[in-house]
Amino acid sequence: MSDQFVTKFKFFWDDADHALEAWLQDMARQGLHLHKVGILRCWFVFRRGAPAEMSYRLDFQARRAKADYFQLFADAGWEHVDQVLGWQFWRAPARAGRSPEIFTDVESRIRKYQRLIWLFALAWLPFFIMLPFRHPGEATPRSIGMLLGIAVVTLYAVLRLVLRIRRLRNPTS
Repeated sequence: MSDQFVTKFKFFWDDADHALEAWLQDMARQGLHLHKVGILRCWFVFRRGAPAEMSYRLDFQARRAKADYFQLFADAGWEHVDQVLGWQFWRAPARAGRSPEIFTDVESRIRKYQRLIWLFALAWLPFFIMLPFRHPGEATPRSIGMLLGIAVVTLYAVLRLVLRIRRLRNPTS
């Protein structure tokens, strides 16, 4: 039974959802079909099966997705595979060698990335609210280093999202 599933580790930045979709499609061509997504969108469990041309698409919902959201995708022929940290994983058979899209316009794609930027901003809000109330002796070099490391990674992720939005708005530059 355990040989029925394959686990892979692969990291993708939030703005590289198109690369993750392409990788999942390639896995399906090899007969590995997404079954479950692990924490932080880095661990992927695949079920072995017949190779198939499948399209995978990701959407991000900052709030808990409602039933009508899932029904809209199901009506359009998409199967919901899994969700993790607001990311929704969808798949559908590729038709005539073409991959269907869940977003038909650029503004919808941009809004997805804007929701992610707001999520990063909201994640830092408690820190900035609590900052004036901290005692100077509470901060250790280790905690300051960890906080700075997280801040650098977060800022880098936001910068990548901003650049992705800019490329979507102006694809010729």
